[in-house]
Amino acid sequence: MSKHRRAWTIALIALAVVILAVVILAAVSDEPLRQYIEAEANSRLPGFHITIGALDLHPLTLSVALRDIVVRQDIHPDPPVVSIPKITADAELAPLLLGKIGADLRVEEPVFVVTQKHVDGLLRKGDKEVVKEEAKAWQDRLRESMAFRGAFHVTNGHMTYEEGKAASEPLRIERFDIEATNITNRPQENDEYPSELRVHASFPDQSQIHLEGRADWFAIPVPKVDADLKIERLQIKNLLPVAGRFNVQCRQGALDVNGHVRYSESSTVVAINQFQLDDAKIDYVHSAATKPKEVQRVKKAAEKAKDAHQDSTLRVKVEQGKIRDSEIGFVNKATSPDYRVFLTDMDVELENLSNRLEEGTGTLKITGKFMGSGPTVMNATFRPEKPRPDFNLNAKIVKTNVSAFNDVLRAHGDMDTHQGTFAFFSEMTVKDNQIRGYVKPMLKDVEVYDAEQDKDKALTKKVWEAVIGGALGMFENKPRDEAATVTDLSGPVENPQADTWQVVGKLVQNAFFKAILPGFERVA
Repeated sequence: MSKHRRAWTIALIALAVVILAVVILAAVSDEPLRQYIEAEANSRLPGFHITIGALDLHPLTLSVALRDIVVRQDIHPDPPVVSIPKITADAELAPLLLGKIGADLRVEEPVFVVTQKHVDGLLRKGDKEVVKEEAKAWQDRLRESMAFRGAFHVTNGHMTYEEGKAASEPLRIERFDIEATNITNRPQENDEYPSELRVHASFPDQSQIHLEGRADWFAIPVPKVDADLKIERLQIKNLLPVAGRFNVQCRQGALDVNGHVRYSESSTVVAINQFQLDDAKIDYVHSAATKPKEVQRVKKAAEKAKDAHQDSTLRVKVEQGKIRDSEIGFVNKATSPDYRVFLTDMDVELENLSNRLEEGTGTLKITGKFMGSGPTVMNATFRPEKPRPDFNLNAKIVKTNVSAFNDVLRAHGDMDTHQGTFAFFSEMTVKDNQIRGYVKPMLKDVEVYDAEQDKDKALTKKVWEAVIGGALGMFENKPRDEAATVTDLSGPVENPQADTWQVVGKLVQNAFFKAILPGFERVA
């Protein structure tokens, strides 16, 4: 054997011995390394317990794989918050040749199960400022470490949110995928958003959400994101586990949205270019049991709305929105009997709604059928409040079947009607904490008492309804069998701290009951 061939043979044997030694070393170091990573993860995530089933180190391919990762919340360990079959980290050779660290991190088929107990436990846990400072310290360490570039991928993820109530359906994301590339702590100069970001989520009914844009994951003090948002045929009943906590019942409806989101420490922009909601059925349900929470929720909403209008870093705008062939209602379960006030065949068009004064005036038009029978038209213009609500509101309702109000009349006046129609006209302006306007209800051919309909009722109730029917006749215009009164609503806004939508809601509520029961209080 020649010296040249002998040298190559020795080199190959040496290389084989080195490779074998590396493989053996990797094999015996898998478990100690697994224990170390598991201990480090638990120390850096207080309130949770993390287990790693196995670790496979592959030094020849510069990769490591973690298997069967499970994350549990200490105070609510079941079900696990996260279960991940496999996480793989592959080092990239090219950046290493340039003195940089390169890695590609892949998370395969993660399953997230979040319950209301998990959320409550997380909100009770720890000091927010301490958590924020820890996050900043973590960012600083990565930013000051050796230059690196990497990518992050989540494939075929699943997520479930469970309210924890027997009657509630969980919110499920059938699949989500995340792709973030060029994640780096050394971005090029003037590259504000160096990383590309793509997020896709689909629901069991095939509705989808897309987010695509750019990000800077190491911006100080929080990551920055600038992305387009697209929602396709989202079935709003999927939102019931969340909306139900706010007394909102979403029975059906499909939502499409095109918009843009930009978030950073210095500013937040939510711009909805266009949205459309079709065939929705939504009720707000009020009850005696939830009234304290509702009052507290309204108070918090007012505070947040006030902060939003005073915060120059927040911009929210809806350029154009439509609601088609929908139904919206208010259900009152705090009375006996319960009742529902609603608008069917509802179409809504809105344009240029914003929280910023410089965006100009927004407009809103609503058409539909009040209580399923009365043609309704409402027009409103909104000027972004700074610092108080500023809007005009006109409404017209005609030819509404009065018998549709019987549950309302029974609940608030212990009476009902046999026949007749109802109409309503109103014009209102709110500016500088002052209300100027009126409501004009009209009743035509109304019969409060009917002997055939009421033959099984108690005698005292028959007498009461007969008296009310006679009293209503005192207000009638005899030639046309109409009763009409005009109520002046002018005066100061009841709650100077209320935002626009709270003021609108209160005005509608007051106007409604003044219109439904004209003159009845005078008789009583």
